[in-house]
Amino acid sequence: MTLIVRNGTIVTGGEVYKADLLIEEDKIVYIGYQIEAEGETIDAIGKYVCPGAVEIHTHIDGILHGMRTVDDWFYASLGAASGGTTTVVDFPMQGKDQTLRETIEEYKARAGGKSIVDYAFTPIISKYNEQTYKEIPQLIEEGMPYFKVFMYYDWKVDDYNLARVMDVVGSNGGLVSIHCENAGTIDYLIDRAIKMGNTGPEWHAPTRPVETEVDATTRVLRNARELDVPVLVVHMSSGPAIVEMAKARTNGVMAYGEAMPHFLLLSDVAYDQSGYESMKVVITPPLRPEEHQEVCWSSLRTGTLESLGSDHCAFPYKDKIRLYETRGSTFNMIPHGAPGIETRVPLLFSEGVNKGRISLTRFVEVVSTNPAKLAGIYPKKGTLGIGSDADIMIIDPEKKVTLSQSILHGETDYTPFEGWQLRGFPVMTISRGKVLVRDGELEADPGVGQFLIREKFKPF
Repeated sequence: MTLIVRNGTIVTGGEVYKADLLIEEDKIVYIGYQIEAEGETIDAIGKYVCPGAVEIHTHIDGILHGMRTVDDWFYASLGAASGGTTTVVDFPMQGKDQTLRETIEEYKARAGGKSIVDYAFTPIISKYNEQTYKEIPQLIEEGMPYFKVFMYYDWKVDDYNLARVMDVVGSNGGLVSIHCENAGTIDYLIDRAIKMGNTGPEWHAPTRPVETEVDATTRVLRNARELDVPVLVVHMSSGPAIVEMAKARTNGVMAYGEAMPHFLLLSDVAYDQSGYESMKVVITPPLRPEEHQEVCWSSLRTGTLESLGSDHCAFPYKDKIRLYETRGSTFNMIPHGAPGIETRVPLLFSEGVNKGRISLTRFVEVVSTNPAKLAGIYPKKGTLGIGSDADIMIIDPEKKVTLSQSILHGETDYTPFEGWQLRGFPVMTISRGKVLVRDGELEADPGVGQFLIREKFKPF
């Protein structure tokens, strides 16, 4: 099958130029002007032709906080594709009685036959035993080089195993991503607040202060320096933690930071809403005071934060309320997480590119190129180059959209960005040369997405 994308403005992580794309089967085979070829033609005049976005931070159809996230792989991938994303690398939780390999195989089965985007998995390690440490090098050699650990929750890693897992993964060519919060301090602050009768959702943020993120992040960065291994700190929310990241990078540490739309665009005033509305933004780390937003933007713009994730963790609003009320009506019983897989790219384009906060090329870097590099799938994914997969998102920079759950495709019942007015939106998403979504309409069959084998991590 031949496909030609004509008359568009090509945008990669390093260039912006006018050209056509020639696609044969699933690859880009030629880039040039006025390509003479027979085949289906897509006219992209007045639009940006970008690499398909790569999302490397989701929790799809997974068990967290004692319940399952509501989106299965069809609805989550439909949301992803509708928002310009063509590849998703998900975080499945290692089950109580599972090995890492068994976890990956279980989630491959959940995604297979449903996902319309290509996919891979980064297992969350919950068991730090000899079986786990034996599996890690084997999985890396087999093309699964990326793992995640938490410094909070019941499955948190202790200091000894934090160092060990970073060393074992990094020395074998893999990458560890880490959720950085100081568990001991947070647990004490939660207990103290509840004993004082402070039990409402507005106490979520005060019991997880900036200092708990800074402390955990600093420990991780020092380990990375001592062990000389790479690390990705996910969902960075606070200025001081990002400053520590910048210092580490200046000193040669292979440290990478991830931004999120929540922390770029929302602040802790959302926890002041009446009733249960603030439960919609009970996420971890929590939303921070507004002054942290500019640090997040400037760091995303200049490179301290290299990637934009959504942390898509879709629990229905009604279930957040239900679990709060049936588990003692204390804020620490509210499931942590919010949806975001579909809105990640449009929000950054509208609020970043169209408002002059980041350049077009930087936009592509953080939503596509750098996530692909972190995941070990670049240049197969994340760029528009000859021989790369024909994964493309076409953005109409003037298309106006009012965000509402009613127009989104996930199974949850809210978006934290309800009513936001956006300018600039993906109007077509193509994966391996086949249109997935065109003008908001699905054109692909469930299950067309493929499981990806990845390469070892290459610092950049």
